[in-house]
Amino acid sequence: MSESKVYLEIIEGPYEGKRFDFQVQDTFMIGRAHDCTLCIKDDKALSRHHCLLEINYSSVLIRDLGSLNGTRVNGRLISKSRDKGDGAAPLPEALQNGDQIETGNTAMVIHIDYPVVCVDCGTEIPPGQREACEFVNGSYICFLCRETDIEREVSQKYKEPLKTSGLKRSRRQYTDADENPGKVLEDILREYLQDAGQTGVQPEIHGYSNLEVLGEGGYGVVYKAKRVCDGKIVAVKTMLQTRRPEKRKLMLFEREKEILAQLRHPNIVRSESAGVWNDIHFIEMDFISGGSLWDLMERGQRKIGLATAAPLILEMLEGLAYAHEAEVLVTTESGKTKQRGIVHRDIKPSNVLLDYQDEAATAKLSDFGLAKAFGAAGCTQGVLSRTGTTCGSPVYMAPEHLTNYKYVKAATDVFEIAATIFYMLTGQPVRPVHAGQEPFRSVVEDKPRRIQQFMSDCPPGFGEVMDQALAYDEAERFQNGREFLKALRDVF
Repeated sequence: MSESKVYLEIIEGPYEGKRFDFQVQDTFMIGRAHDCTLCIKDDKALSRHHCLLEINYSSVLIRDLGSLNGTRVNGRLISKSRDKGDGAAPLPEALQNGDQIETGNTAMVIHIDYPVVCVDCGTEIPPGQREACEFVNGSYICFLCRETDIEREVSQKYKEPLKTSGLKRSRRQYTDADENPGKVLEDILREYLQDAGQTGVQPEIHGYSNLEVLGEGGYGVVYKAKRVCDGKIVAVKTMLQTRRPEKRKLMLFEREKEILAQLRHPNIVRSESAGVWNDIHFIEMDFISGGSLWDLMERGQRKIGLATAAPLILEMLEGLAYAHEAEVLVTTESGKTKQRGIVHRDIKPSNVLLDYQDEAATAKLSDFGLAKAFGAAGCTQGVLSRTGTTCGSPVYMAPEHLTNYKYVKAATDVFEIAATIFYMLTGQPVRPVHAGQEPFRSVVEDKPRRIQQFMSDCPPGFGEVMDQALAYDEAERFQNGREFLKALRDVF
């Protein structure tokens, strides 16, 4: 199967003729500010941080950051401001191959050349046939599968896959998958039960049974399940694909899950295994019954007292410090190689789980590297696309998460765990929330607040430690979890 190619071509403006190629998952910000990927200082029609593109392999998303003059796609003005009422960021818009983007005095064209496969039989459709075979919303059905069962004779090549494939997603499900992959997965499982004539019994997914939905996230559904081989109760995090990923993307997914499986620490949720079942990528992890830090904050109406929070904070940092120093083996084309230091990329209260033993809680960091792992598998929903609530990532996100996503380092985790700590102890987000403001714009334009202004019982020296952990410039922060942990131990 051919590999995807994504690039942005400037066709009008001061950088006319310039081209930006994207080989991996990345972000691309346009504006007048110096930290923008495409910085055009002299274009007064641009806002400081005007719009953001998220490149997620075959899926490219665009989000206007509340710019003054707006962003146009094919001449149409896309959303300029935050939706009213629910406090959530507007979802980004998906771009198609050949779409023209206009920002200020600059025009550009996005090129998205990805392998196209038939949603029914999985064969790749040649470029010359794609227009005729397109069905809806970027899904394709080959000429053979478009024929009715009566009209066609299925060749031997297709008989076996069609006979043994088990579950097949409908065309409607492929359309819906871009909006809510978790719901589509539930539909598939329900259809499986009906086809098998089973009622009241949950199906198995690649060696798991008794599936119970724990929640839906940005990537898919999280299940509590029984592992068939030994009966152990585990958590299975799934991601539904709307396109079959390329071989190289699957290799990247395998590499990331290989790394996750090597992290062994009492303050990190263990990942036992990972795999692909019926186009559904999944990672198995320890099941933690105590809920998340966010759940604890919700029960107490957000704010947690220092006496309760302090041991949890130190445990969170113990896990982070270990990961930032961990040495793991990574499989590459040239063989095994060692890699030191793993970055989480998405620390927030919902990704800190609490394991209770005799009423004492132990904090465990969850979803370590999950954004990168599922991104490597070609996740159609991007790392920024299903966030925006007070539990979502923008509240805790470091600026470079948007401006330099491909190269985020341990210092990014330091900021995001510090932002989580800020919310734990104050019940307030680390940045001011402005009504109607695009939350991702706040990430790059609003400076973090000082915790001593929101804590009446702030320990001596704690405010200064938090100020350093939350420095806007990552070079001024603690550079890893171990440095942050040491500084906090001196305070607590």
